[in-house]
Amino acid sequence: MTALGRTDETGTASQAAGPGRGPALFRRRLVGMLAAAAAVALAAAWGSSFGQVAAVSIAVIVLMYVALAGGWNILGGYAGYMNFGTVLFFGVGAYATAITSSAWHLNPLLTAPVAAVAAAAAALLIGVASLRLRGGYFAIATFILTLAVQSLALVLGITHGAQGLFITGLGISPIRATRVFFDLFLALAVVAILICWVIERTRWYSALIAIREDEDAAEVLGVPTTRYKLTALLIGAVIAGIAGCFYAAQIYYIEPVGTFDFNISLATVVAAVIGGAGRWYGPLIGAIITELLAQELFVHVQGVYSQLSYGILLIAVVLAAPGGVAGLAQRALRRHPAPERPEPLQPTAQPLTIPATDKEIP
Repeated sequence: MTALGRTDETGTASQAAGPGRGPALFRRRLVGMLAAAAAVALAAAWGSSFGQVAAVSIAVIVLMYVALAGGWNILGGYAGYMNFGTVLFFGVGAYATAITSSAWHLNPLLTAPVAAVAAAAAALLIGVASLRLRGGYFAIATFILTLAVQSLALVLGITHGAQGLFITGLGISPIRATRVFFDLFLALAVVAILICWVIERTRWYSALIAIREDEDAAEVLGVPTTRYKLTALLIGAVIAGIAGCFYAAQIYYIEPVGTFDFNISLATVVAAVIGGAGRWYGPLIGAIITELLAQELFVHVQGVYSQLSYGILLIAVVLAAPGGVAGLAQRALRRHPAPERPEPLQPTAQPLTIPATDKEIP
């Protein structure tokens, strides 16, 4: 699908809009923004005040993966680069928080900028080398680099190896802490999805789609592909690094095997693909579906059968909807389009003419 085709779908470059469509489009967008703001406000009120703690704890996990999948979507969804290194930046951010807060006796939440910078630095070092690879080679490279960083964390003195690191608590009750982290992950998820929404309304989006469709042709046309890919990787890494900071502050203790767990990267990719990679709302839909399903199966299905059932259900969704749930819904809307309102009749500008006659008017 071409960049122009997707731009038309998002409604940003509809050149065939007739008279009166502009104000109507503006009103629809305004209503959508107000509805989104109301939904975020209601979610924040629920998580901060009257939601049950168990449900809020599950919502924290869902929101974390919404943020991670949103950051992954920029390079993985728009540019088509299958990135399995999300947990690498997530873990770097978590360790940056643990090391900084322990050394300087800081509130771990205050180290979020440090975690973001550390994750961005790791992405810069890795991206300069690995983004020259394409397709499956890039995916394999990010997977191997994740294992390498995990192995490095197991032997470095600054990370305390397999013993891990303890993080200073926030000094509040566990129930209150759960609600605080709900608000933090909600804010991060909103930022990640909003970044994707904004990107789809810029020229950068068209450049990323061009890279996904034919990178060589994009380079011939003058698109700075390396710069765009590296920027996309950096944004996703910053989001993952901040998520790692919040994660470390929430659980008070991190160690290399759990922090750099490849399942985090895999769950991020699955959430984006199931929801609909390459669409701003795809990670939101996918993370909600996959994480709630994983939690439900974990409670009701024992042992390996839980993972087996989860895998079978995901395979069924992929086969039924190759473009994700968002793509399936979009195809359904195309088959049954809403009836268009008729355009109002416009008065003609031609003057009224009276035929000439020789008869006198009495």
